[in-house]
Amino acid sequence: MPKKSPRFYITLFLIKVITKIMRLLKRNATNLPGVVALKLCPDILAQLEKPKTIIAVTGTNGKTTVSNMIVDALEYNGYKFMNNRFGGNIQTGIISTLIDNTTLSGKIKYDMAVLEIDERSANRIYPYVKPDFLVCTNLSRDSFKRNAHPEFISDILNKYIPKETKLILNGDDLISSHLAPENERICFGISWEDDEESITDNIIKDIVMCPVCNSVLQYDFVRYNHIGRANCEKCDFGTLPIDYDVVKRDYENRKLTIKTPEGEEEYRLVGDNITDSYNMVAAITLLREFGLSKEQVNNAFENMKIVETRFNSEEINGKQLIINLAKGQNPIACSRACDFVRKHDGKKAVIMILEDFYDAKNTTENIAWIYETDFEFLNQEDITQIIVGGKRSSDYMVRLLMAGIPKEKIKCCTSETDTPNFLDISSVDKVFILYDLFNVDSLKSIQEQVKNKLLSGGNLS
Repeated sequence: MPKKSPRFYITLFLIKVITKIMRLLKRNATNLPGVVALKLCPDILAQLEKPKTIIAVTGTNGKTTVSNMIVDALEYNGYKFMNNRFGGNIQTGIISTLIDNTTLSGKIKYDMAVLEIDERSANRIYPYVKPDFLVCTNLSRDSFKRNAHPEFISDILNKYIPKETKLILNGDDLISSHLAPENERICFGISWEDDEESITDNIIKDIVMCPVCNSVLQYDFVRYNHIGRANCEKCDFGTLPIDYDVVKRDYENRKLTIKTPEGEEEYRLVGDNITDSYNMVAAITLLREFGLSKEQVNNAFENMKIVETRFNSEEINGKQLIINLAKGQNPIACSRACDFVRKHDGKKAVIMILEDFYDAKNTTENIAWIYETDFEFLNQEDITQIIVGGKRSSDYMVRLLMAGIPKEKIKCCTSETDTPNFLDISSVDKVFILYDLFNVDSLKSIQEQVKNKLLSGGNLS
């Protein structure tokens, strides 16, 4: 660690003051303090002391949920540590978190940290913050503007993951499971069940050819997109041994059975989506490898639930209102949300507000991601309405028509918060709101309006 400079101490003091003022103004102070600190002291991340034990979580989808599960389980079991669960997973956010947990004398307050780390930021963080454990939930296609393609992200991670880091990897993802091949690794996954249907109608699959010999990979099953198990018939590339393998998902009794190195273990099932199960087994694998017993982990999961800003379901006046994160500009996450809707029974209406807040503010002409999203999944007879709000609502109209959805089912408006005005609840059993992560303010307004409409039997109050 570099010797602390006078500039470091001055910066530390100033950032402490800025953070205090921001919190008095009821601001989160998750990113801006780090931005200022980096300008005042460019090598501050190198100079800041680090905890002795660092658990990091990265990946395209699910990293926030997995991080929260790990944090909740460790807190339940009495561990004291720092974390960034309230935001800031890029370089400046990590700096903000470390400064917030450092004394004015430059001493770190905790011996342990749990950090969600943006996969694109590996080159700016891992040279200075070296995780003891790194969970990678998955690597798949994401924002074109920032993440380009999974091979681009995996290349960055391969270059910068520290050699001493123990990896916890999704064994059902042939991209992330082969990260940093020289590192110690543990793989988790979900075995194929007899009543499952292989999803092969996704538009995109991020790995179809063997990266070693360029032969076509042979998939045993495809759970969605490229998530599944496969091998190359011409070389030894393929799915690695699965150390923590989900062998049964019992949704009726809310039980998840995992085959582990110590035998089969049963846990309370959290969430109804397949991605919830992947997030859960990722967190359990980390916690067990970290040293928690099966009982410690299970007790922590007994009262755990998915954060309501990512999924929420409630019954109102005999109808179900379901809120589900869809992540705009992310074709995989958005496709999973559409698949989740189509698998629900009953008559359904769907409200979509998928525009990234920052993209809406500084709008871009790159809308290619909506043509890689499986909106075809919404072309179902039991989906009676699709209402789209936002500046790009006309683009979504074109895409939905291309998906074969009848025009009379689609309503569009430029104001996101006006979407409930077009909702007809008379012929539906369920209303889904699919929203982008950065549209929480619009979501709150829409959710309240839909609730009022359901309570009043159809009229907005």
